[in-house]
Amino acid sequence: MYYVIASGKKKSKIGQNVLEEVENYLTEKKVKFETHISEYKGHSVELAKECSSKKDCDAIIAVGGDGTFFEVLNGMNTKVPLGLIPAGTGNDLARTLNIHFDVKENIDNILNNEPKYIDYLTLGKMRAFNIIGTGFDLQLLKKEIELRAKYNSRQSYQKALLKTILFYKTYKIKFRIDDGEEQSKEVFMVDCCNGIWAGGMMPMCLDADIEDGYIDFIYVEKFPRIVLLSQLLKFQKKGLLTLKYTHRIKCKKVHIEIEPQLETELDGEIYDLFPGTVEVVHNDLRYFPSSRLPVDPMTYIKTKKSRKESL
Repeated sequence: MYYVIASGKKKSKIGQNVLEEVENYLTEKKVKFETHISEYKGHSVELAKECSSKKDCDAIIAVGGDGTFFEVLNGMNTKVPLGLIPAGTGNDLARTLNIHFDVKENIDNILNNEPKYIDYLTLGKMRAFNIIGTGFDLQLLKKEIELRAKYNSRQSYQKALLKTILFYKTYKIKFRIDDGEEQSKEVFMVDCCNGIWAGGMMPMCLDADIEDGYIDFIYVEKFPRIVLLSQLLKFQKKGLLTLKYTHRIKCKKVHIEIEPQLETELDGEIYDLFPGTVEVVHNDLRYFPSSRLPVDPMTYIKTKKSRKESL
């Protein structure tokens, strides 16, 4: 039995259309499945826990965006394989894994391909696929959430970005890599990357490998405010690792403390979890991979056309 878990956001026409296509194709293939619709924030966590605990569960199929994938990851029994059907706006995880919007292709991959291991990150009891971090990106996310009720997604992001640029703060962090010596830095932002993208196609770590068993621990040191705009533009065009003030360390775990206290972003969701230790979990969770050849991440950010195309 395949258990389908889908976002129930009424405003998401994409999600509704994709789910309908998923159900129609599974029916056409004469596959036994059961659909569960999340009705509130955190509901997919409960559904994933319930469905993956059933003895007849062959796999969980998550239909939605990064938020749905995040909730399913945090609820499911990781011994059950996971199928991913992108139906969101950012689709950062799907882009990292080269999973496209072709529903029939994705279903065929789930039914016919052998599952393979994918890494995920943990912070306390929470899990994340793409990123765990804080700093400028967290401040931007909080302001963007505040503006979503008044503006569409593009306008809310642009206005939030402007406000964040004008009023952002830097933070002092203490971190310890793989039980090494404690280090202290004043930073613009700090992120533990597992995937390539975050925040809806922001190129966080273009050469990250979501299956290598390592965290890409990245911090951007404090820099003169006058160069912020130029650094952000370079970040969007060439990736975070190209910035002069960026440092990257590959590790298995990192303990982080931050002053003043600031919340944490996990795949676009906000929690109050620092101080804490971020760890990578390797060879525990399996997913059904795409049959397509990997795409160079730079192809997604070189042209305006690629930015407009979902996948």
